[in-house]
Amino acid sequence: MKNFMLTDRKLHPFALRYAREYREGALSRREFFAAMAGVGVTAAGAIALGGIAPEAARAETAPVKGGTLRIGQVVKPFRDPRTFDGTEMANIARQCNEYLVRWKRDFSFEPMLLAGWEASDDAKALTLKIRPGITWSNGDKFDATDVIFNLTRWCDATVPGNSMASRMATLIDPKTKQAVKGGIEKVDDMTVRLNLPNPDVTLIAGMADYPALIMHRSYDGGSDPMKALAITTGPCKLVSWEPANKASVKRSSRPWWNGSFWLEGAEWNDLGTDPTAMVSAYESGEIDANYETPASMVGMMKEAGAATTDIATASTIVARMQVNTAPYTDEKVRQAVQMAVRNEVLLDIGIDGKGAVAADHHVGPMHPDYADVGPANYDPKKAMTLLKAAGKTGFEHNIVSVATDWQTNTADALANQLRKAGLKVKRTVVPGPVYWTNWTKYPFSLTEWTGRPLGIQVLSLAYRSGAAWNESGFADPQFDKWLDKAQAIPSSKIRQAVMAKLETRLRGAGVIIQPYWRSVFRSNRPNVHGYAAHQAFEQHLDLVWMSA
Repeated sequence: MKNFMLTDRKLHPFALRYAREYREGALSRREFFAAMAGVGVTAAGAIALGGIAPEAARAETAPVKGGTLRIGQVVKPFRDPRTFDGTEMANIARQCNEYLVRWKRDFSFEPMLLAGWEASDDAKALTLKIRPGITWSNGDKFDATDVIFNLTRWCDATVPGNSMASRMATLIDPKTKQAVKGGIEKVDDMTVRLNLPNPDVTLIAGMADYPALIMHRSYDGGSDPMKALAITTGPCKLVSWEPANKASVKRSSRPWWNGSFWLEGAEWNDLGTDPTAMVSAYESGEIDANYETPASMVGMMKEAGAATTDIATASTIVARMQVNTAPYTDEKVRQAVQMAVRNEVLLDIGIDGKGAVAADHHVGPMHPDYADVGPANYDPKKAMTLLKAAGKTGFEHNIVSVATDWQTNTADALANQLRKAGLKVKRTVVPGPVYWTNWTKYPFSLTEWTGRPLGIQVLSLAYRSGAAWNESGFADPQFDKWLDKAQAIPSSKIRQAVMAKLETRLRGAGVIIQPYWRSVFRSNRPNVHGYAAHQAFEQHLDLVWMSA
């Protein structure tokens, strides 16, 4: 079985089971890849075990070097990567520094700075094999010292906004808020073992998420990108980073460990959040590609001559009420707001129907551990009954959203639904920089969430008590216990029984309205090759090249 693994040990006992279930049609392709990665089987091994035919080679000319790709994208301020709260930051930084693991567009996981990984049979140990032959731009060897440095930083739960602590929660001592003693073990210079107090199948997916950028062992947490990204393993060097204006990178003169980087460089131009500005910039020749094409703008970009790709995703928008702010401290008020909304309407108005209806619990059919607990509860009459019982029929709800068309449209549709049911509603739309500075503070607001491979991963990030990204403030000890139990179950199918409890409890608490899953779109000029929509909006520019 050595061909199927990047380690010398035997296959995890669940690997053959997953392969059988995939061949029998019990697992989808994306479910299969996510499950196999969790037990240490690489994408190549999964393809072999699952009997998946290799993808046919693309019928296009060979890549050529040269050209600077100009991308329309918001340029947010740089900060310590473990506190990144937007893929936009990572899209710039990832061209210079890199990740242990990459989540590919086909939903498989590809080892990057790691050569591979292996989970123990009981999922309580995860062995990370470091890719040999990689050096930092200052000449230092990339080895276990760097991996342990980053893992230790990720496990520091005392750092405000460190969402990696949520992803590494199993490794963290709840008393010290640091990595559990003995949890991160250096086996040798090229091997690190994670010894887990409890099993956790989400760690590899967490290492592929955008705040998991690998920093040099000398990084001190500073917010100056020119200093923070001065020592790199990636193909580019940072040239500039000007928030709300632009950023740029250039191809490094030193050889890259992963082969060729075709572009001469890349520039990100901040056009704000008005999608018409993006279309105008494309038509005037200012940009070659964009971060995202809103569903409402796909037709306009086509008319402008752009090529557009799309992908069905677990990306969504969440309208959440902060449970620590009155009147949302009352569960009856939250349930009333939730029941007054028909999610199908928000899907149609918010993103022109280009997606699928969701069910108010932030886990969907694209997740391998999804449990179908039925549709969202739409009952406007019961909503008003609950409000009367809570004595809040006269309260005016202020729904805050960022000034982006599809999010504004969704929030407007939400407000209209609430008014139709008899609630009093005020709408507030704020510019992107203002919104993202205060996004965790609004009592009632809408937040965009990018997709994650596993449902349990999403729930742990967003709804675990005290988690950095728990914007609602939801805290339920029983919910946390179910999270721990679900993370310890290697099989996604078996995990579904616990997921059903989690989904039911989250929806029953009335914490969120999560109306739809959205397809995402990305556009570029016809001479730009390999630049495609990604389920988490990542830009893997090492795959991109430009023809004349």
